[in-house]
Amino acid sequence: LLPLIALAVKLEHPRLPVFYTELIAAKDGRPLRFWKFRTMLPHPIDYDNRPEIHGAHPLVTRVGRWLRRFKLDELPQLAQVVLGHMSIVGPRPMDLQRYQRASDFFKQRCLVKPGLTGLAQVSGNIQLSWDERMEMDLWYICHWSMKLDLEIMYRTFGVIIFGEEILDEFATSRRIRDHSVRVSALGQSR
Repeated sequence: LLPLIALAVKLEHPRLPVFYTELIAAKDGRPLRFWKFRTMLPHPIDYDNRPEIHGAHPLVTRVGRWLRRFKLDELPQLAQVVLGHMSIVGPRPMDLQRYQRASDFFKQRCLVKPGLTGLAQVSGNIQLSWDERMEMDLWYICHWSMKLDLEIMYRTFGVIIFGEEILDEFATSRRIRDHSVRVSALGQSR
């Protein structure tokens, strides 16, 4: 599957690299090169005024829309899981520049390895504000259990198969979202 995806990305835009890479903050804030299949045309990023992308972005390629819909753009990160830099479930990676500007409270989400999927990704994802996603990641760290990881993985398969619209149908999303606002006690929990 990986070579076929790489070929599709390359055929659509032969002059662009197949992979998009970014420096992220891994466990304990250590820099890590993050890999994804390219789904967008290159564009300058203003990290101070970076918009959250909702819906179809005009720079997303045709192949990129398909890859994003089925989360196939994330497959190269499996190598980072095998190497021990990432886990299957955990907070999604935060880019290094954003991590460096984050408050000490939000930096606590890097107490664990970043994951391929996470609580925020199956509980609203881009419909959530940045702060809501960070709070959910911190809630996940405080309340981690194998049962929670299995629920997140199960819900991830639902998102991959049925799309992110399925997120609204999970009642547990609302329960977890309600609890996530209570993460101010994180320092006391761990």
